[in-house]
Amino acid sequence: MPALDSPAGTIDVEVIPMRSVLSAVYLQLPNHNMTFIDFSLTNKGDRSETVMIESEILGYSERAISTVNVPSHGTVTVGQTPVLKPSFIPREMTTAPLDYRVTFRDGALIKESTEPIRVYAKDTMVWAVLEGGEWIDISEFIGAWVTPHDPSIDTLVRRAAEYHPSHTMEGYQCGDCSDEEWSEYTDLQVQALFEALKRDYHITYINTPIAFGLDTENPQRVRLPFDSISTDSANCIDGTVLYASALEALEMDPIIVITPTHAFLCYATQPDDDSDCNCLETTMTGSASFEEAANEGDQEYLEELKSGNFDSGESHIWSIRALRDGGVSPMQ
Repeated sequence: MPALDSPAGTIDVEVIPMRSVLSAVYLQLPNHNMTFIDFSLTNKGDRSETVMIESEILGYSERAISTVNVPSHGTVTVGQTPVLKPSFIPREMTTAPLDYRVTFRDGALIKESTEPIRVYAKDTMVWAVLEGGEWIDISEFIGAWVTPHDPSIDTLVRRAAEYHPSHTMEGYQCGDCSDEEWSEYTDLQVQALFEALKRDYHITYINTPIAFGLDTENPQRVRLPFDSISTDSANCIDGTVLYASALEALEMDPIIVITPTHAFLCYATQPDDDSDCNCLETTMTGSASFEEAANEGDQEYLEELKSGNFDSGESHIWSIRALRDGGVSPMQ
C-alpha cells in the first residue's frame, strides 16, 4: 500500500484571485460563471493525488473548502467564492486579508499565502475587475441597483398615476396599437413618472459624473432608488436606476445606457422589442420639461449609435429584462 504522503513538488499550484470584493453583487458571481479565486492544480507525479483547497476573506467571509482528485500528469481547476457574512460588509472601502491554503489529504502543505484585497461598501459599483492580468468588464451588474420591489417605488408609481391623463399606470396594455400609438402610450407613463419626481419629490441633479472604463475599476457610489428619493437628489446613474426601477415595477422594459462619462435611460416602447426604444435624460428632471429631457435622451442615444461606441465596447446598452434573464438580480 503506498504511503499517504506525496513527494515534494508533485503538485504545482497557480492561484488567480480577484483583487476586489464588490459587496453588492458578490453572491451573484456564480450566476455568471465567475468565481472569486481560482486554483489551477497540475500533478507532475505518476499517481493521482487528493488535494484540499481552502480560502477565506479573513473577518468578512466563511471559509470555503473543496476536495479534489488530481489525476497523474493532469491539471484541474477549482474556483471558490467564499460566502460573505452580511453583518461584516463595510460602510467604506477597506482592505482585508485573503487567506488561502492548499494541502495533500494527509495535511502536508503544498501552498499557502495571505494577500491584501479591497472590500467595497454595498452601495459601491465597480465597472471592471482585474483577473489574471486581464480587465473584465462587469458593468452589467448595475442591474442589481434596479430595485422594482422597494416600497418607495410602489409609492412613486401611485403618485405618478395622478399625472397620467387616465390616472392609471398600466405598463404594456396598448393592445393592437400602431407603432406610433405604442410610442405615445408608453411615453405618457414615463412622463407621469417624470412629473411626479419633479413636482412631488423635487428631485435635484447632483453633479457627480460616472467614471466608467475598461482599464481600471473606477469605483463609484450609486444611490439605490430609496436613497435618491429620501435625499431628493440624484446624479446621472442614480436617476437612471430610479426610473428603471419604476418601469420594471410596471413590467416594462427599461434600458440603461452607459458611456465613459455619463449614463441615461432608454425604454422599449413595446413589449419584447428592444429595437424600438425612446430615451430620457434623467438629469433634466428638476430643470426642464419632459419633452426637452426626452429630446436630449434621444439625441444622446443616436450619437452613441452613430459613433460606433456600442460596437467597440466603449459604451454599453443594458436591457434590464435581458440582464434578469442572464442572472443579474435586484440587490433588494
